Amino acid sequence: MQYINSQMVADAINQLDDRFDAHGVEKRTLRLHTNAFAQELTRYATSPDPLRQFSAAFAKFVDALFRGEIRQTQKVTSENLGGEQSPNQQWEKVMNPVTGVGQPIGAVTQDAM
Repeated sequence: MQYINSQMVADAINQLDDRFDAHGVEKRTLRLHTNAFAQELTRYATSPDPLRQFSAAFAKFVDALFRGEIRQTQKVTSENLGGEQSPNQQWEKVMNPVTGVGQPIGAVTQDAM
């Protein structure tokens, strides 16, 4: 991620229930940090399915960035940014609040792209 940083995602996760999914983090991040989210999303504009491509990269980013603070639970189906029901990753908070400060941003950014 180039425009969305760990603090932005932590802000979003910390406003969600203890169990949350990738779509919830996306929506909350979009609401809290609209400009950065929009800039990030436009990076996927040339993809055949920009929303799906962004969502996949964002979920990997969240999973790597908050490793040790959240843990995967199961795949769930919920409404995505396009308004459709689709499967995505659910996590559970291990720490509350989460910070995302334990992971090197450069390494996470490379892996999540």
